[in-house]
Amino acid sequence: MGYRAFGDLVLPPVLDTFVMFFLYLNDPEVLTNMDITMKRIFLGLSLSIFLASLLGVVAGLVKPISYMLSPIITIMLGMPSIAWIVLAMIWFGMGNSTVIFVVFIATFPIIFLGSFAGMQSIDKELLIMADSFKLSLKTKLLNIYFPHIFSFIFPAWLTAIGLSWKIVIMAELLSSDDGIGSLLAIARSQIDTTSVMALLMLMVSLLIILERVVLDSIKQRLEAWRK
Repeated sequence: MGYRAFGDLVLPPVLDTFVMFFLYLNDPEVLTNMDITMKRIFLGLSLSIFLASLLGVVAGLVKPISYMLSPIITIMLGMPSIAWIVLAMIWFGMGNSTVIFVVFIATFPIIFLGSFAGMQSIDKELLIMADSFKLSLKTKLLNIYFPHIFSFIFPAWLTAIGLSWKIVIMAELLSSDDGIGSLLAIARSQIDTTSVMALLMLMVSLLIILERVVLDSIKQRLEAWRK
């Protein structure tokens, strides 16, 4: 066991961590903070998914827009998340706005590039054939554009969701007095490694449930045309 080799401060006993984990599942304060964290992720990510997906499609259709957005996306990708947190703390202060903004700005370029790549890779000959048969815009969107773009953008969404959970914890730890990140900050100040590990287990469990139960079912429904 790792805790025997390195001590409880580095790696707490597995049993203690699981006990703390299940205690947290029944702790109203922890559940309240977990709800706050999830709402921040939902707001920041929803805004990012909507705007980035839309702009990616537009940039794929209109080349001047893609040229204009390219350097902005490069800057956003290259900027470390901690730098965005510091800037957001200066711009918005401590609290919800900072955390939501950082989730949005960190996930935006990933989703944009997924949407843009989907548009760029559509078979042009397929579009020409659709035009020759005088298919309506609605038919082309539902049967050509959307299925093809979705195969590119859904992995980008999954990556953004995973990243958002990491970002929100770091942002809350540094800039908020509530949320799971703030509980981690308290556990850190108390040098309570067991609580830290239990909180991390809680976040990872929620992420797995979201990806395996919710997102996979959505993907299967939307990709039923592949079968």
